[in-house]
Amino acid sequence: MARKKSLDEGPVLRDLILERASVLFHERGYSATSIRDLADAVGISSSTMYHHFTNKQEVLHAIVSRFMTDFVDATVPVLRDAALPPAERVRRVVRLHLELSDDRRPELLVGNPIRYALDPAQQAEGIKLQTAYHDAFRDVLAEGVAAGEFRIDDVTVTTMAVLDMLNGLREWFTPSGRLTREALVAQYTALVERMLGR
Repeated sequence: MARKKSLDEGPVLRDLILERASVLFHERGYSATSIRDLADAVGISSSTMYHHFTNKQEVLHAIVSRFMTDFVDATVPVLRDAALPPAERVRRVVRLHLELSDDRRPELLVGNPIRYALDPAQQAEGIKLQTAYHDAFRDVLAEGVAAGEFRIDDVTVTTMAVLDMLNGLREWFTPSGRLTREALVAQYTALVERMLGR
């Protein structure tokens, strides 16, 4: 007797669910996407879907958590790498931030509608990850000021301004547009350096 696909391909199927769900949430919106839609997109039954996730909110949380964990794991070690000068750490993280945002655009399910769809514990987990990145970025700017590499009047405000600019990429950049991604990285890096008084 053949075993259920959900049991044979548990982790693989779970990843496929998250991949397809992120695209549907990105294209249609979280509220307009049902569990049935998610199951259909993966080619499974709703009951198989429930074998992996108890509800749609849990799917959303898994997408957001996976992306933010990967993002923090990629960026924070670079920002905290004392072997590199602060300016080099910032340059590397600007590139990482932009590349991850572009490569995994459907997973960038952010904003108040998404945040409010999560329960308080899930929201707190997301805020903790955001804070880890924000604090590491702020700290490297403060190090750069102390080392004479940056000329910044207000490190906290500058941190928010730079991160807002980098996060804004997801709202307008398209690979088929006027700028290549590499050109965008170069321009954003130059803009950030000017903001930091380089």
